[in-house]
Amino acid sequence: MDIAERAHSHALSPRSAVRNYDGWIVAGYLAFAVIACVAIYFAGAGPGMSDGDLAVMAGMPLP
Repeated sequence: MDIAERAHSHALSPRSAVRNYDGWIVAGYLAFAVIACVAIYFAGAGPGMSDGDLAVMAGMPLP
């Protein structure tokens, strides 16, 4: 059992060597989602398209 514990602790890297990028990844996805929503809003705001039509189109897309 002692050999298994030593091998397990040796395989793990020290905590300072592991970088945490979770926050940056989530922030990137959030920024992409906001930009996509703004692009859809401006693309759908053509003549004859009301805000209600855009909301219905986003909630219930046509097949």
